[in-house]
Amino acid sequence: MGEPDSKTRNAEVTQMLDYGFAQYEIEKVLSTDSVVAEKKVEKGKKEYVQIVPVENINILNKKIDGKKNVTYDLHVNKIKAPVKVGDIVGTIDILDNDKVIKTVNLTVKENIDKASFIGLLYRNASDMLLGNY
Repeated sequence: MGEPDSKTRNAEVTQMLDYGFAQYEIEKVLSTDSVVAEKKVEKGKKEYVQIVPVENINILNKKIDGKKNVTYDLHVNKIKAPVKVGDIVGTIDILDNDKVIKTVNLTVKENIDKASFIGLLYRNASDMLLGNY
């Protein structure tokens, strides 16, 4: 930059920012409310929990190229109660043409407490009677 006064420097910075905003845009792929999977919880009060990203997933697109065709690949670990919102239960890889461009941690959408012995016994007995095993 090396300009003699701040007015000229500010004008040049403004031009650079205007160029960047004119050429690029941000596309939201998934938000923290987007459910990407539902997974069984071992020994939990609830049998299933919804899996969501820890943070919003955005990608940068060049406006003249159009929107990218992104996909994602889930890697969810086995979930055992108790589990709380914010606990990392896996990762999601964002792919562009089979190339990983971003990896984000996954968490649960709600807290799941550990089920009591009686609750687990009742659930297993009802599953056996209904033929769900």
